[in-house]
Amino acid sequence: MSSLDLTSSDVPAIVELHSAIETPENVVLTYRLAGPALRLWAYVIDTVIRGIVLFVAAIIASISEMAIEGVPVGLWLVLLFLMEWGYFAIFEGFFRGKTIGKHAMNIRVIQEAGYPISFWSALMRNFLRAADMIPLYGIGFISAFTSGKFRRLGDLAAGTVVIEERKVQLPREPIILEKIQPLSRSDIGTYVPPHKTLTLIEEFLQRRFVVTHQRGHELAARLAKVLAKKLNFQGQANFVEEYPMAFLACVYVTFHRTMNNDADEEHHHNPDQRQPAVAGEAMITSP
Repeated sequence: MSSLDLTSSDVPAIVELHSAIETPENVVLTYRLAGPALRLWAYVIDTVIRGIVLFVAAIIASISEMAIEGVPVGLWLVLLFLMEWGYFAIFEGFFRGKTIGKHAMNIRVIQEAGYPISFWSALMRNFLRAADMIPLYGIGFISAFTSGKFRRLGDLAAGTVVIEERKVQLPREPIILEKIQPLSRSDIGTYVPPHKTLTLIEEFLQRRFVVTHQRGHELAARLAKVLAKKLNFQGQANFVEEYPMAFLACVYVTFHRTMNNDADEEHHHNPDQRQPAVAGEAMITSP
């Protein structure tokens, strides 16, 4: 089966991988795992932030208690509960696996299959934080050093890993959706790429300039061939082979647009009959 291997020396540190992960699309990704030191510092930062918020809220509650007896203290207790049980889950679930501390340390949580973490996985991951903390995070440390990939109990239960993203100066070019033609309905079958696959394509396209043109073509071709086969693509015979990156962009636009504009449509296809050749050339020759 085809696989997308990002271990080439052409790829900068931001996608350097120490742990190989194969997605359901047979795309092999490798990530630099976040070590215990980075994760500890991220947790310290998050703890300080939560402490400051609770301290300020406590002062406000104590002042307000003089005017409204009981209510401010009750609200503070609710905030305490949210800070303890909701802070990590909400940030990781809705902000690409990053809390403020993780963002500061350039690490994030992803699913073990290489996809962005879901909210429910983030909730499960952090629900078991209490077990990891017994005693003094002893169980968490033992789990991290014995389970592989530095995964604590919450990671094992939620199927997640914490990876490192090194800061480098990269041109993160946006995907200009309105300039890319979607695939024709008549050229594809009924297969609908899941949202996680579209996210994978988006991540790849947004970093298409960090590798040479030849290397980018090779990497895109492997994923494009897998998707073309699943989609039963019947369009231009040489489109996938000659413009694989453009094909990925067209796949992304076809299903991303449809899911955003009409989530209830049966097959999530945009019935635009225009050919994507021009868009393909534009994607390949972008400066």
